Amino acid sequence: FALLGVLCMLLLQILIRYVLPFPAPWVEEVAVYLSGYVALVGMSVCLRANYHLEVDLLVAMLPTRLRKLHRVFLMAVVAIFALYLMKYGMKFVELGWGQVSPSSYLYVSHARLSVPIGGLLLFLQSLTMMGRAFIDFLENKDDTSVMPEAGGQLSDT
Repeated sequence: FALLGVLCMLLLQILIRYVLPFPAPWVEEVAVYLSGYVALVGMSVCLRANYHLEVDLLVAMLPTRLRKLHRVFLMAVVAIFALYLMKYGMKFVELGWGQVSPSSYLYVSHARLSVPIGGLLLFLQSLTMMGRAFIDFLENKDDTSVMPEAGGQLSDT
């Protein structure tokens, strides 16, 4: 919905610029705030769909069991990063607490909330994927792939 909001704000900006004799500066600012939500909330979606960049040249040479353990380790690192985002994201929100944007009259803290919210969603997604990878490691399934293809979905089957 945020991406649709960005599109609507930018289309409104274009319409206002050519119809009215003055621009509306708040439209661009709202679009920037919504872009932050798109990027930071989209992290967890991209993690689930395996869209993030991964260099797996050396990992591909590992035995299957070690690749599965490597996947658990990667998700643990992502979870730690997400905790970092939540902790320092909240400090970032507190810095803007009570401040009002001059052009849109929105609270700056509402825009900055995208950082800890994105961190929380990334943390939950990484824990879920770490749990699945750990169960896969413990079950010692004899398959050749640990991760789905890019754009694939993890399934419970």
